[in-house]
Amino acid sequence: MLYIYQYLNRHRLTAGTLLFGLCAVFVFLATRIHYEEDIAKFLPHDDKMQQYQEVYEQFAQQDRIAVLFTSRDTNRQVSAERLEEAMETMGGYLASSALITRLQVEVDEAGMMNIVDFVSRNLPRFLTPQDYRHADSLLKQPGYVAQQMLENKKLMMLPTAGVTMQTMRHDPLHLFTPALKRMQQFQLSSSFQITDGYLFTADGRTGLITMNSRFGPSETQRNAEIAELLQDAIQKTEKQYRDIRVSAIGAPLIAVTNAQQIKTDALIALAIASVLILAILIWHYRRLSYILWIGASVGFGCLFAIAGMALFQDEVSIIVLGIGSVIIGIAVNYPLHFLDHIREVSDRKTALKEMVSPLLIGNITTVAAFLCLVWLEAKAMRDLGVFGSLVLVGTLLFVFVFLPLYARSYKKAAKSTALPVSLSSRLHFPRALTRCAFPVVAILTLVLGYFSLQTSFDSDLSHINYMTPEQRSDMQLLTSSMPASPVYAVATGKDLEAALRNNEELLKQLPVADSTVKGIGSFAPTPEKQRAALQRWRYFWQSTHPDVVSEVRHAAMSQGFTKDTFTPFYANVQGDSLTVQPVSYFKPILQLLEGTYIRHQSEKVTIVNYLPSTANESQLRQVIGEHKDNYFVFSAKDVSSQLVRVLNDSFNYIGFVCGFVVFFFLWLSFGKIELSLLSFLPLAVSWLWILGLMHIFDIHFNIVNIILATFIFGQGDDYTIFMTEGLLYEHATGKKRLASYRHSIAISAILMFIGIGSLIVARHPALRSLALVTILGMTTVVLMAYYLPPLVFNWLTMKKGVPREVPLTLKRLVRSVWALLFYLFMMFIFVLPFTWLYFHIGSTTERKRLRYHRLLYAMARFIVNKIPGVKFRLENTAGEQFDRPAIITCNHQSHFDTLCLMALHPKIIFLTNQWAWNNPLYRSVIHHAEFIPASDGMEAHLDELRSLFQRGYSICIFPEGTRTVDHRIHRFHKGAFYLAEQLDADIVPVVIHGMDHVLPKNDFMLREGIMTMRILKRIMSTDTVTMGNGYRERTRNIHQLYLETYKKMRAQYEDAHYYAAYLKYQYLYKGAGVERRCHQLLQRNNCYSDFIDAPEERGLKTRLFRHAGQCELPYLYALVHTETQVMVTIDDPDDEALVAHMAYLPNNFQIIKEEEQ
Repeated sequence: MLYIYQYLNRHRLTAGTLLFGLCAVFVFLATRIHYEEDIAKFLPHDDKMQQYQEVYEQFAQQDRIAVLFTSRDTNRQVSAERLEEAMETMGGYLASSALITRLQVEVDEAGMMNIVDFVSRNLPRFLTPQDYRHADSLLKQPGYVAQQMLENKKLMMLPTAGVTMQTMRHDPLHLFTPALKRMQQFQLSSSFQITDGYLFTADGRTGLITMNSRFGPSETQRNAEIAELLQDAIQKTEKQYRDIRVSAIGAPLIAVTNAQQIKTDALIALAIASVLILAILIWHYRRLSYILWIGASVGFGCLFAIAGMALFQDEVSIIVLGIGSVIIGIAVNYPLHFLDHIREVSDRKTALKEMVSPLLIGNITTVAAFLCLVWLEAKAMRDLGVFGSLVLVGTLLFVFVFLPLYARSYKKAAKSTALPVSLSSRLHFPRALTRCAFPVVAILTLVLGYFSLQTSFDSDLSHINYMTPEQRSDMQLLTSSMPASPVYAVATGKDLEAALRNNEELLKQLPVADSTVKGIGSFAPTPEKQRAALQRWRYFWQSTHPDVVSEVRHAAMSQGFTKDTFTPFYANVQGDSLTVQPVSYFKPILQLLEGTYIRHQSEKVTIVNYLPSTANESQLRQVIGEHKDNYFVFSAKDVSSQLVRVLNDSFNYIGFVCGFVVFFFLWLSFGKIELSLLSFLPLAVSWLWILGLMHIFDIHFNIVNIILATFIFGQGDDYTIFMTEGLLYEHATGKKRLASYRHSIAISAILMFIGIGSLIVARHPALRSLALVTILGMTTVVLMAYYLPPLVFNWLTMKKGVPREVPLTLKRLVRSVWALLFYLFMMFIFVLPFTWLYFHIGSTTERKRLRYHRLLYAMARFIVNKIPGVKFRLENTAGEQFDRPAIITCNHQSHFDTLCLMALHPKIIFLTNQWAWNNPLYRSVIHHAEFIPASDGMEAHLDELRSLFQRGYSICIFPEGTRTVDHRIHRFHKGAFYLAEQLDADIVPVVIHGMDHVLPKNDFMLREGIMTMRILKRIMSTDTVTMGNGYRERTRNIHQLYLETYKKMRAQYEDAHYYAAYLKYQYLYKGAGVERRCHQLLQRNNCYSDFIDAPEERGLKTRLFRHAGQCELPYLYALVHTETQVMVTIDDPDDEALVAHMAYLPNNFQIIKEEEQ
């Protein structure tokens, strides 16, 4: 980026031309894309959901619109004739419109009678065994035929005689009336009636005319034209009929209302947000140019995104772009952080150099999170993922390429940041408060984490649908008679005949009465079913009731009917004209049911059966499940549960996949898993808090606000990345930077709360749910971003307010915890129970004690060679076997000293301090191992020590009395040598090295390293020449022996490779580039061992390193050659600050100025 900046800075005209050309191309592409408003594209579309949705839309006729006519005065009924006139008037206004189809003002009664006539003529094909049983029972009644002929004569005297005769000619005995009544199953609801050819509600108070939208239910832009058309016609009709209220309802109109409300709410929220955001930015910057540059950056990003989408698709949802505007809240961070930084660092090149890393890391992780939406099942969600990613990429490109060229740096005015600084300072937690608050935060996280497991999803789409009160009232009127939870039994086939055949099989298995099933029923039988039906018909008349025809003829003549009146009945009974017909023969019925119960698609035909209610739904599902290839069953509950399942899968996908992707890129960017965990921890904790609080406050996720899961990840990781970068910078250089980053985060958070939080005033429930989740989510994210990264980072790098000499790492933590758990497991599961049982069962003998010592010896040998990351080295050139007891002396460096000494021989006991003697974890063990407390004084235990010595036990004593903290051997106390004199015992000096580097006195976390134990030649009690005579003289001489031996061991072992790991620790958490450079230099130069470990470098008084950079070589040199004064000159001020702020600088290391040479 610096090369691009330098080039464009020299060629300003080229830069301006490039910017103008890009904007022109983006605008051109943006104008070529089609903007649609299909809100249904937010619904997930897996195979099962798609199946359910197709059936539901087919059945519910989602493109249908109804116009309702009712009395304006609810206490005064308008006559049906008056309503019919208004319906005709309204129909006249709409008849010529090309926007609607299938306008129905009057019911087609002639068409209905044709259907009745068709069914009557073909009754033999539609009859069921139940129909024959009913007919048989009637015919067995004495005088039934004569009685029915008399009734027929009476019916012919009524005004409806013409209609009655149409069915009577085919069934003069009214035997098969139930078959005709089954035609009522074509109707979904019985809450409507036909009066004078017009459709009314069952109470006759409301008239209806219906029509279809030519554009479907989701194309709100064109349906808005229909809404205007209807509104104009309604106004004209109501003006003419002032006593009648006219209203329109339907899915296309509700979609228009939703789109209009979304636009209205968005404009109001935008106006509120614009005023408040502008006020904040003016207060913050006091520069109009900065505000314009922020707008230009985000505007460039939006144009870049729309143009990018135009390259790959022809249309994009305007709703996606509207909801996607929340991403601007993330994008605005980029120019905001950069402009804030150039006020801190006036040089734009330096500012760009320092901001590339945090901005790029934040952009990569956030874009990766948004791209995870591309694999969701809802198209709008996929588009949102692409749009959001492109907005962020485009904004960052502008910030990196063009903003440094044109944005001027101004020094902060003293009062310009009063509000933000006040806010950010209040969100800054003092260290003492941070530590005290941690238990509270931890407990709340556990509690809210439990509640987060109960997060629920709202699958009721009506809860995110906006309807006016009038629309709700009309919808209630139309749906009041519909069952609450209908069941849909669906059969499919590759063609109509196959679908009908499968449907016949399905109907046989339905565990409900035929009369309760709405659908095609038996009125379009397949050839196989027709053949069986006609065979039953012939058997019924020819074998069961052969004399009925003659009876009918005689009774008809006696009542005055002509001989030809019932000819169709006679012809059917004879059956000569009844033949099996193809499926197309039933076209009159099929056409009537097309679009509701029957649907033709390119590859299949679907037939739907509607069950208003069933008590045996579980049985039905079991039966249907066995033949799921041919048919399936579902209910409204299934649609809801399937939507919940898809939402839950999407939510888990966003949570886990976005979380993994963000964490992976954090790890890749920072180069340290500890820093990636530190940056990711606030997001994970925030997520638990958000879900827990949503459950407590009864806020639910839905198909719209679930996108905020990605948004919270995106915004949250930006905040935590900047916090982490600020912490790294301060830790590396000692310069204050975190306050500036906190300041920018506070401004960004305020803008975000205003930008999306302003939607809280929205009337549309979907937008309001966005605002609620955003306010809750972003509050939590900001608090956790402010609180957790400093807390964890200080724990990694600081101890009691002082920098750790060796920072904590995940590897050190895991190894230390593993070692601690192994120790506790061994002690509580094995050693302590075994010790208690061993010494409480039977008498304690010498042999029993020795076996116990051998067990401790074996355990010590095992453990000392299994310490993770640590190598143990034993040097015993003198061949000491410890077969004779002695006083073992050893310098004291670490808790591991005792463990290593125990691994020398079973018969060794120790003098311990009071703390170890009374330690509840292992006091039982050391008491039974016959260790001796030194706090009482050696004289108090002299007899016990003599007894142990006489029993063959060596006594180990640390003459220094305590562990060293500076890697040196300190003054020896005389007690060990006095005891040797009193017991006339030999002395075995043992010198240890490296234990204090592996586990220092003031640290309980393991480090990598090598522990060396060197056993020196035994000093005989009779030897008064080598080490002097008397314990005082021996103390001085043996101490000198230790000093000389330890110096030789340091010279032998403490080379460049030995301190390489320690050097890496010093460059840890100073930035990925700093740490990477250190590792590469050490690897490339073999830890500089050829130079540092060269014999000629030993013993020098001074060594000068010029232009030392980050001082990897001179620092390592100073660690190895402690006797040499190392001086360095550093050219880069940042490198000098980095080195000067090391947690540990050797005493022989000095930074000097070049002019001092």
